[in-house]
Amino acid sequence: MSDFVGRLRNFELRLQRMIHELHPPVHLCLGQESVPAALHRCLEPDDWLFSTHRNHGHYLAKGGSEERLVDEILGLETGVNGGFSGSQCFSDEALRFHATAVVGGLIGVATGAALAVSLRGGKEIVVCCVGDAATEQGVFWESINFAALHRLPIAYVCENNEWSVHTHISERQARPIAPRVSAFGVRVCGSIEDAVYAARHTGAPSFAEVRCERLCAHVRDMDDLRHVR
Repeated sequence: MSDFVGRLRNFELRLQRMIHELHPPVHLCLGQESVPAALHRCLEPDDWLFSTHRNHGHYLAKGGSEERLVDEILGLETGVNGGFSGSQCFSDEALRFHATAVVGGLIGVATGAALAVSLRGGKEIVVCCVGDAATEQGVFWESINFAALHRLPIAYVCENNEWSVHTHISERQARPIAPRVSAFGVRVCGSIEDAVYAARHTGAPSFAEVRCERLCAHVRDMDDLRHVR
């Protein structure tokens, strides 16, 4: 286990032990640490990272502060956004990091950021993380199409844990995700590192799907994985 994965796992276990002290919804990423670990290895400081409601690992991968994140979740003034955003919707402008509680809510924003980078000839890239359920939103496919049409420097990363709360992907989607993305002319890569490399060195969109297993409740302790196993 890498140092970063171990640190992230310990951080999430710490939050899990505190769960009854945390008033806003909290989505832990226990079992999904491989995605933040890969982002930690390959992102540059100037790159943009747009995240989801399950965002703690992504934020720490971008260099975020554990204590400022805990304080944000606790609603303290010393939090990332002064305690106003909680676990799901915080942003850190200094790190070029943004997250949202809305499923698929930042896909269009991330694609717009990539357009801005392209128009001004920037060297950075944009990474947009989504869950498998976000690929069921129309904005995902519109953004994929737009990014392909305009050759935007963006890597879309899908964390596929196969569950939308208690509903398995087999009950929600008729076909695999990656081949449908490929049909738009977007390069489908075998790893996050390859997708980031492709976006950075070709200036065109890429996509990586990572299969992972959520080892905790969907949110807080309000549900139990035994209901969906």
